[in-house]
Amino acid sequence: MKLILILSTLMAFSHVQAASFLTEAQADMVLEASDNICGDTWCEGDYDYSFNAFICDSETKSCDLTFEYISYILDDETYDIIGEERAEFTCTIENLTSYDQMIEIRNSYEQLTHELYESVGECTDEFYDLAPEVQ
Repeated sequence: MKLILILSTLMAFSHVQAASFLTEAQADMVLEASDNICGDTWCEGDYDYSFNAFICDSETKSCDLTFEYISYILDDETYDIIGEERAEFTCTIENLTSYDQMIEIRNSYEQLTHELYESVGECTDEFYDLAPEVQ
């Protein structure tokens, strides 16, 4: 009986631990670092992006990145923004097991590792054809 209790406790504990290997602050830093690169890379195209969630699962060794394409509607005469269209997508980035695989410090700033940078770029490209029509 004691063995059953110990095993069930260990199983419950390991399931709780498997939920995520990132703290909320670490996930927020991944989103911020993704957004900070945006102006120099994928966001120079037709869309702006909003990186909204980065949720990891230690059991699957993957993280789901949720982001939005944003297409601004401009006034034809003034070019002021008068509206926007958004489309949200989630992609899974495989083979992630630690924060060190995602963020590194370069020039005193926390930045995406090269591998995660490439994966985020592939993620944003994956749904590009489904993004809102550019006005």
